[in-house]
Amino acid sequence: MSRAAQAVREFLAFGIPGTPFTFGRMLLLAGLLVLLLYLNRRFTRWLVDSFLKHRNLDVGVRQAIGTLVKYAITTLGVVVILQAVGIDLSAFTVLAGAVGVGLGFGLQNVASNFVSGLIILFERPIKVGDRIEVGGVSGEVRRIGARATMVVTEDNIAVIVPNSQFISERVTNWSHTGLLTAFVVRVRVAWDADTELVRRLLLEAAAENEHVLAEPAPEVELRDLRGGQHLSLQVWSTEYLQGEGRLKSDLNFAIRKKLRDHEIASVGPSERVSGVGQAS
Repeated sequence: MSRAAQAVREFLAFGIPGTPFTFGRMLLLAGLLVLLLYLNRRFTRWLVDSFLKHRNLDVGVRQAIGTLVKYAITTLGVVVILQAVGIDLSAFTVLAGAVGVGLGFGLQNVASNFVSGLIILFERPIKVGDRIEVGGVSGEVRRIGARATMVVTEDNIAVIVPNSQFISERVTNWSHTGLLTAFVVRVRVAWDADTELVRRLLLEAAAENEHVLAEPAPEVELRDLRGGQHLSLQVWSTEYLQGEGRLKSDLNFAIRKKLRDHEIASVGPSERVSGVGQAS
């Protein structure tokens, strides 16, 4: 064999002891892995969007099952492909040990987020479609991945939150016990204001807002008489993302206009949102 042929052979044959990676073997391996990922994605998408959907399963349950199936197929498929192309898996023992050391040091966060993702999928403290607040981020859960969860805020901004935060930090899940959220708008009017008229105007403002539910019905309470008349309007809505911005703003604008039209002086109005299913 000439030196040129020997050089070409050495260039095209490389790898780990007992398992040379020829150029053809590498092409076959790459092609099979790409095919595995493509078929896996198509299958899990069909499983979640068609098969499980027709079983009337919750979207969170479907996403959890789809993610677990995807992980299982990927792991099993990679093992089968490696054996099919003639790669001796026992040769990866040293590599597996090195990966283990890496997980113990540099990849701690990645491993922690991955395990936290599995815990989220099994215990389901949150699921796709939930309205949550964690680490100062408030919004709707759109996707739960292996490493992180995507939360979309009221401003339509996607925030990527590491899964470990949902395990180690306090999480507020506004949808865990239902979709209804109570919002309270506080108004303080002067002593000489007609209380019944103010009550009627507050209820009118609530009834005219399309995001306020008729059932449970809005309620007005006279909370305090110190420094004026302190009234609170409690409404219910399923629009949590709207509630943090547009809903409260619309109610405040409507209440202010109605009070001004009836020449009722308001003093220092304030508002806040209560928890799901709770009145403040």
